[in-house]
Amino acid sequence: MNANTSNDAHERARSLIALAGSPDALSNADQQSSDTWLAVHLETCASCRGFAENVGETIRGLRAIPIAAERSLVSTTQMRVRRRALELQRHRERLWLVSVSCIAVTLCALLSTAALWRGFEWLGARAQLASSVWQVGFLVFCVMPALVAGIALLAKDKHLSDQIGSYRG
Repeated sequence: MNANTSNDAHERARSLIALAGSPDALSNADQQSSDTWLAVHLETCASCRGFAENVGETIRGLRAIPIAAERSLVSTTQMRVRRRALELQRHRERLWLVSVSCIAVTLCALLSTAALWRGFEWLGARAQLASSVWQVGFLVFCVMPALVAGIALLAKDKHLSDQIGSYRG
């Protein structure tokens, strides 16, 4: 065994010892194989075994130190946690409402588009128009509201950016 492989093994062992308390450090399968490898390594390596014992003693020492927070800190933290939980709940409710609204709008759009198609088809037949003519009319009728709304929004945005620019200048 060369020195590089030995150093890598020691580094791996120390890494695993340091990460032992971290719940998201490794997946379950990796953790089991790593635990087995680490146990075997610690049986044969005195320096890594000493490192593991030092880490264990340090952790026990840190856990023995009582840490108390002031009541104001605790109550402020609880208030902020409750506020954030309420905010997240409201966000979920709004997201649900938006989702339901999108589904309703999509269904209404599909139904109205089918009805409009039939209406344009009927009008085209009554007026004895070529199918391409009434289909273009249908397309213009369906697309025009979106185009007008888009142009209006762009004009509004342009107007607002001009107004903001005039205030800065």
